[in-house]
Amino acid sequence: MDEFDIIRSCFAPLARSEGAAGLLDDVAEIEIPAGRLIVTTDAIVEGVHFLSDDPIDSLAAKLVRVNASDIIAKGGRLQGALLTLVWPRARSRTDIEAFARRLGEELTIWGGHLLGGDTSATDGPLVLSLTLTGVCGERGPVRRSGARPGDDLWVTGSIGDGWLGLQASIRPDFEVSAEDRLWLVSRYREPVPPSPAFADCIARFASGSADVSDGLVADASRIASASGAGLVIEGARIPLSEAARRWLAGSSMADVGALATGGDDYQALFTASPRDRTALEASARSLGVRLTLIGTVVERGGVRLEGFDAPVATGWSHFQS
Repeated sequence: MDEFDIIRSCFAPLARSEGAAGLLDDVAEIEIPAGRLIVTTDAIVEGVHFLSDDPIDSLAAKLVRVNASDIIAKGGRLQGALLTLVWPRARSRTDIEAFARRLGEELTIWGGHLLGGDTSATDGPLVLSLTLTGVCGERGPVRRSGARPGDDLWVTGSIGDGWLGLQASIRPDFEVSAEDRLWLVSRYREPVPPSPAFADCIARFASGSADVSDGLVADASRIASASGAGLVIEGARIPLSEAARRWLAGSSMADVGALATGGDDYQALFTASPRDRTALEASARSLGVRLTLIGTVVERGGVRLEGFDAPVATGWSHFQS
């Protein structure tokens, strides 16, 4: 396969903005609209973030969504995307074409467009990296550091489906129904962050915010640390899918701890003033976003997960076993 032919035929059609120059140049031009430009980047690596037999189009979906969740959690709207593709020589051109098609669809859904990037071949694993730019209002991004004692703690969507989906993917003996197994695996492969429009709610109401990527407890602890405060999470309030509830039936609260620390949720976790509860809930309903009040901000103490007799693990870390 020729690198420039791949760029011309698979990825140039996705680069629709004038500043991308049809991917024929070494740089892209970004027109900065009113507001603040923000940027994030995440990589997904074969054997670390996805399995070797995961469908290639699902990798494009996951790549966009794990980055989109960062932009949305900061109260921003997606803009441009830079793709780095480290492609194994053993994978076929049809795989690249399928990946490119889904990438274009996902960028359209979440509100971004391809500006450029880099491609390389390897004898090693597939590595995909996406850098996204986004636009916030004049307030700028909602940082982790804004939580204040007395604030409410909210989370979108459901927690634990990504971890359950990974278990369902790698453990034939994992005890879920065939229907739930298929659904959970799909959530691991293609997580579902909140709607891009929900970024406006975060920009308007949130005091501190992050996306849940490494686990609810781990990402809550980062908000607490950055804000110099503590967070209390009520274990019984953690929102679960119906598949997760069925898995938990008859089990202990320790299993809820696994869901709260497993990661791969890509939901928005944020704090807001109690006076905004009604407006927040109304905005979420109007957008079809599931929103749950799960705790509160206190003066100090890190993160406390109520309902557990023993400490639970904090979450995923790349550099710890």
